[in-house]
Amino acid sequence: MRSRSKEGIEKGLGKELYSVVLRLKETLEPVGMGRVVGDGGTIFVICDMAVLENWQRKGGGTMIMEALMEFILREAPPKSYVNLMADIDGFYERWGFVPSLPRSRGMVLNTD
Repeated sequence: MRSRSKEGIEKGLGKELYSVVLRLKETLEPVGMGRVVGDGGTIFVICDMAVLENWQRKGGGTMIMEALMEFILREAPPKSYVNLMADIDGFYERWGFVPSLPRSRGMVLNTD
């Protein structure tokens, strides 16, 4: 995940539909996060999935995704559009996500 501006973080965090922060039990130090943004009725976007490098491949990302998907499956009406931008292969497929090509393709606009 690329870095975000402080202004963007302050403006955006807290306005998601649902979020998960993975913290260490002993210290409460955050080591991962994920969010669902959208309109809450037709569009649900999983974004900002991140786990600190030292904590990757230990099940934290799976825990975050399980919580996000539990929310989506509970809250998303039938025929909702649920998507994400995946920067790794072989992770999101276990929750039923498939590449959208050739039906559609993800695009990005960098505002640097």
